[in-house]
Amino acid sequence: MIAMAGNALQVLALAVALAAAVCLIGGVKLRREGLVNTGYLLVFANALMLTGCIAIILACMLSENYSLAYVVSNYPVTDSPLKPLYEVSAVWAGRQGSLLLWTWLISVYAAVVAWKRMHATDDLSSVALGVTEVIVALFTATLVLSESNNPFMPTAAEYLNADGTLVSPASGMNPLLMHWAMILHPPATFIGYAGVTLPFAYAMAALICGDLSARWVELCDRLAVFAFIFLTIGMALGAVWAYVVLGWGGFWAWDAVENASLFSWLTSVAMIHSFTMYRKHGCFKKWSMFAATITFIFVVLGTFITRSGLVQSVHAFAEDPVSTYFFLGIMVLAGLAFLIGLVYRHGTYEDDDQIESMVSKNGSYYLTNIVMIVGAVLCAYLTISSSLPSFLPLGGQVIPAGVYNAVARPVGTLFCLLMAVCPMLGWRKTDGASFARNMRVPAIAGAVIFCGFMVLFVTKFVPVYNEVVAAGGDQAAAYTEQGPALYYFAWTILGFFTASLLFTSSLYLLGRGMSARVRNKGEAAPLALVNLFRHSPAQAGGYLAHLGVAIALAGLVGSTMYVTERTFDVSATPNETVEVGDYVLTFDGGTEDSFDATDNMIRAVGMTVYDRSGRELGHIAPSMEVSAATSQQTLNAAVITTPLEDLFVAFQGVNADGSLSIHVKINPLILLNWIGAGVAVAGIALACLPRRATPLLAADERAREEARRG
Repeated sequence: MIAMAGNALQVLALAVALAAAVCLIGGVKLRREGLVNTGYLLVFANALMLTGCIAIILACMLSENYSLAYVVSNYPVTDSPLKPLYEVSAVWAGRQGSLLLWTWLISVYAAVVAWKRMHATDDLSSVALGVTEVIVALFTATLVLSESNNPFMPTAAEYLNADGTLVSPASGMNPLLMHWAMILHPPATFIGYAGVTLPFAYAMAALICGDLSARWVELCDRLAVFAFIFLTIGMALGAVWAYVVLGWGGFWAWDAVENASLFSWLTSVAMIHSFTMYRKHGCFKKWSMFAATITFIFVVLGTFITRSGLVQSVHAFAEDPVSTYFFLGIMVLAGLAFLIGLVYRHGTYEDDDQIESMVSKNGSYYLTNIVMIVGAVLCAYLTISSSLPSFLPLGGQVIPAGVYNAVARPVGTLFCLLMAVCPMLGWRKTDGASFARNMRVPAIAGAVIFCGFMVLFVTKFVPVYNEVVAAGGDQAAAYTEQGPALYYFAWTILGFFTASLLFTSSLYLLGRGMSARVRNKGEAAPLALVNLFRHSPAQAGGYLAHLGVAIALAGLVGSTMYVTERTFDVSATPNETVEVGDYVLTFDGGTEDSFDATDNMIRAVGMTVYDRSGRELGHIAPSMEVSAATSQQTLNAAVITTPLEDLFVAFQGVNADGSLSIHVKINPLILLNWIGAGVAVAGIALACLPRRATPLLAADERAREEARRG
């Protein structure tokens, strides 16, 4: 009965989405207001039906109702205090639920836009909603037409007792997903993915309606920033989960599914910057449409990679032909729609993209777009290269992490340099004297911070590099494959220089804005800073986001380029010690086994950590949890964090000879990654604060009010 209800709602949602698209787009083209109004109501109906689908699965999870096969496969079998939250996260833990969540979120975005714009029912919003409903229909069709995507497949009768309980215990949710970060990471990512649908839909609406003013950007600009916030949060949470749960001591492995989230993040940067130029200066019109389109395509490419079997990944789902054809079709149709619309409206464009000087804000924005788009395309190509024919460059080859690093370092460094310099440049042209005056304070302050980094580089990082290379092995190869030591060190120095300059320039700009309010408004400094974010949220929030990027860049240099990594096979007898870097690990003796309420075995290794001087830093007990149902192993690493580095220790199991395998990593400056990500997210969120109506929309409102009164 539950399966029938869920399937019925999915089919109805598909039909209603198609009907809504026809009413909205057809109503605008035929100038039939009643048809358009019906379309708005159908948008709400579609969202309600998909909400019903989510509610059914959530209710089944919370009540442990196994009538759905999806519940059997994803119910969290655990005695953790977080189990109620895991039951909620189980809704999106599997392939079917995650796709339903994404589809539902797009429908919710559409409903929110419909609610906000139904008083106006303007052509742009109506057509954009129609395009969005087409996308919702295509996504819903992948749920309805594929058994492997359908979350409402009933559990086979032979697996259920008469009272609805399972004949034998279910394996349930993957133990690796039972972590607080995995409660938040998927919904944050999908909120971002769903959000970039609307800028694409508005871009298509502008081409369909022939309204190439900045109105469509004003209507979706804040939606784009909102989506970007959650794309950033999703990536950060995924990195935290990988670092803490997977037991390898890293946070980014250039895995295909990890990369998939990066494509759209990079192009979203280009999209948001292009929207700013379109809104404020009437330029970057084609850039804005292109960035909105390619961001949407890259989001779909991410799920195409995840669900088509195109690329092998530990995070990917099994291959599904329906997903392959539908998501490939969505990408192709989106690209063709953009190209056809661009050609059709070519004569009506009056773009003002002429760059008088590359040494200007205009030129800097242009270069930023180039860097972000090229970086995203290169990353996407490298990710899918293993599935490409051999006659193409790198076709059929699995690309190692070193190649990605070789691309990411120059792309990331150039992007951050542009961020540091751009706010100091003038529009169209830059006066040299003015630029030098603006850069003087950031350059001097940045030089001081840079000197501090250089002391750390010489005293800490160079010895680490030399020690690792001298020891040989895989880690040494990862260092040397990047080029000679001088080349490697040059990127380190440039990275720290860029981080220092970006940090001080961002802080200087925030300080200058605060000082101006103190001087002109007579406000106290703390109040002036608050009001700066209140009255200029986009600008101040942008500077704060740049500040976060600077902090994270310094962290990335240390935590990806100068890691010390060792694996020890020890008997772990009492007082046995191992040394790595500046740390001494002293074992308590053997292992300690325990069992939780679900009979999962937890084997821990206790040890005390000292520094070289003999000062105790703490007691840790990394452990391995073995699932009673599936025998799957989960590594629970132990981490000691200091301002300059993390000591990461993982117990990887018992060897054939009875010795214990202990994996140790020292990750320099990794704390800066998490701090930088938090500051950047806060800045982006503040930039999205409510603000006054934009010029074209305000003019539309005045015209409607005058017409109503007249």
